[in-house]
Amino acid sequence: MFRRRTREVEEISLNQPKDAVPVSTQPAKSTKGKPDDTDHELEGLMSEIETDLRSDEFKKIWKQYGGVFTALAAVLILGVTGVQLYRQYDARQHEAVARRYELAIAAQQDGKTDDAMSQFGALVSEGRKGYGALARLSQASLQLQKKDINGAVANYKALAEDPKADPVFRDLATLLSVLHSLDRDDPKLLEAALTPLTNPNNAFNLSALELSALLAAKQGDSERAIKTLALISADPATPASMRERADDLTKLYQAGGMPPPPAPPIPAAAAPTSAASPTAPKP
Repeated sequence: MFRRRTREVEEISLNQPKDAVPVSTQPAKSTKGKPDDTDHELEGLMSEIETDLRSDEFKKIWKQYGGVFTALAAVLILGVTGVQLYRQYDARQHEAVARRYELAIAAQQDGKTDDAMSQFGALVSEGRKGYGALARLSQASLQLQKKDINGAVANYKALAEDPKADPVFRDLATLLSVLHSLDRDDPKLLEAALTPLTNPNNAFNLSALELSALLAAKQGDSERAIKTLALISADPATPASMRERADDLTKLYQAGGMPPPPAPPIPAAAAPTSAASPTAPKP
């Protein structure tokens, strides 16, 4: 087609008079007062040749790379479809796990301890993020009810050391592990485990400070215990009950009294049954 168009141009050029002015392939600029001597036929022909050239070039590119373009398009479509299907599957799985956790909580509340332990254990074994951690906390709570302190502490330590668990769950597990090991393990080691939690930005820093003060007192360091309790009293976010305990212990230690202090209550955030509400974190 390109050669045919070229021959047509040559014929038009040969048919022109010898003294004719060469015709430019570019549109002539109009000049005011002068007649338009543009050869419209030649311009149209050149335009068709240019279109043919572009068409031929596109055909060559498509012939060489068309298969690649088609494969990329197919991969893109399959990828988008796969993502959508996975999201739907994950949502169904989440709903199923949430329902199983609710059934385990219901069994616990109905006094079916063995059934609840079994159901919580299955969720822990599956290791789904979120509900796996909640199930482990709930299982440890049942073990405490059965006076199985070793089993509960083992569960807390396992959760605290789980790199896949949410940091909030890991910190809570560390706190509970120390709380139930006050009279069982080395106070220095327990206090070292609490150190990261005493950061003011940590959600459990006040409880960690309270436990740290008790551990300092158990080591006979009343001065450090008093300084730690002062941090609790000075914090405006400290609950009234915790501030009252801190003040009482401070007076006791200042007076030289060093009897084994009573263990503080478990923080409210540790109650696993509260996680059964619709606001429970997603796995």
